[in-house]
Amino acid sequence: RTNRAGGGNTEARVGRRDRSVVSKSKFNSKNYTSVSQSVTDERTLAQGVDSSWRFLVFADIHGMTSFSWGDLKHNKNTKHWTEQLRVLNHINKNWGGDLVVLPGDVASYGGVRLEDLMDKLGGDLSPEDAVYQAGRNCFNGTREIFKHAGYDTLIATVGDHEIGGNEGFRPFGKKSKLHTLPNARLAFGDGFNRNSEDEFLFQQPLFGNIPSRPLGTPYENTTFAHVHKNALFVTVDAFELVGDGKSDYIDLEKGFGGEGAVTCTVDGDGQHIDWFENILRGGSNDPSVNHIIVSAHLPIIQPARKVKCSGQFLDGGEGSDFWRLMNEFNVDLYLAGEVHANTATKTRYPDSDLIQIISRGNRFNNFLTVDIDNDVIEVKIYNEYGDLPRWNAQYEEAGIVTIDKTSFVTDISSSGMLELLEVDSEIISFDFEEIQPMGMTQVLGLRSLEGLIATNITIRGTRCEGSIPNMGTFGAQYNAQVGNIALVEGRNGGHAAKFDFESRMGIYGIGPFGAGEP
Repeated sequence: RTNRAGGGNTEARVGRRDRSVVSKSKFNSKNYTSVSQSVTDERTLAQGVDSSWRFLVFADIHGMTSFSWGDLKHNKNTKHWTEQLRVLNHINKNWGGDLVVLPGDVASYGGVRLEDLMDKLGGDLSPEDAVYQAGRNCFNGTREIFKHAGYDTLIATVGDHEIGGNEGFRPFGKKSKLHTLPNARLAFGDGFNRNSEDEFLFQQPLFGNIPSRPLGTPYENTTFAHVHKNALFVTVDAFELVGDGKSDYIDLEKGFGGEGAVTCTVDGDGQHIDWFENILRGGSNDPSVNHIIVSAHLPIIQPARKVKCSGQFLDGGEGSDFWRLMNEFNVDLYLAGEVHANTATKTRYPDSDLIQIISRGNRFNNFLTVDIDNDVIEVKIYNEYGDLPRWNAQYEEAGIVTIDKTSFVTDISSSGMLELLEVDSEIISFDFEEIQPMGMTQVLGLRSLEGLIATNITIRGTRCEGSIPNMGTFGAQYNAQVGNIALVEGRNGGHAAKFDFESRMGIYGIGPFGAGEP
């Protein structure tokens, strides 16, 4: 591994897929510093030059829940509709895209009591029908608002919160909705993946006679594959009810479960994982498929940055069959969400160039563009800026990953928010050499009522306005927020921090960073 100019990482590895067509990248990987510098070039790319095309990624939007309580006519007259449509129109105008990938959690039902959900819909529906109707309203509304903005094709992935996650996965409790899990899953599939004639939108068999979805399983409406131009997309529902669902499931030794009676896995259902293997084998052997992209809600490689989330990861992680198959069959990108922060990591499997990208799309705060050529994938992340706490409709490029397969040696380069994380590196480290104003550097998710970037925070009753930079590889997202700390002369040169009973130091980003580990 070497460093290129600009501080990014680059890696070269011999690829395994034999490619008969070799072409140079048509993408300009120059790092633009503002939208105004890049709009013309970005829009040209989106329109497609030769074989190039683009799709967008919005993970964990969490902004569509309000659509659950009314029909489309009602929703179109709400502030959530008009403001989010304004932002999406801006994104489509400037970045275009053939389709959109949603890696889960467009809505949040986990913290909603079942009785409240029923009341919001008039109180006349059964719990099962109310969960289904709320989901249909929400997911139909989500499809419609993207369609209004010019995006007709959505590849949507099930997240925990769309099917009642967290408290809703508990067998008992005030917010339990476990018995309505089939209704929530059906609402997701019907809302996102069926047309007005009740036909499944991604029904076409692939690679001969392989069904586009795992028929006969609980996931037949929420897991599917779709080929667009030269790329195979596979979106996977990775939430499984354990046993009869009458008790919580947790395996502390392995780090499995912990989310009530639902666990995060694809390995458990044999038909599900077998279908996944067949689809990947078919795509890997098809000469018309240059790239394979898989999306599921859950991160697999740890560590990963986290912000205000439940911090779920796939059971078994890198040791799961799900991950093994992606590496064996030359998957290029694994797109995930869940943790509300951005981390790009390369697989540790030998002879594989698979990249996991976990991204943040909360209230359209961030999004990804993915540009595709015959032999090149270029992923860029855009970060919101502006004076408002949300919906500014202003973005600047904040990071890039490029996978270049134009030769038999795959070249991977990265920088900014998408710089590939060294998984064994020191992720959090403080040298206490300086205390900066808190508002000097953005910590995603840490905002005030007035703006995107907080200038102060209260920690245990003390107003804190300072920030100590994180020197570890998790970077500024894990800066420490501090108050009443003095920098003094250190024992070994440089500075040290002096604490007293009124001192405060906290990190907005959360852990833990490993499953089933002491």
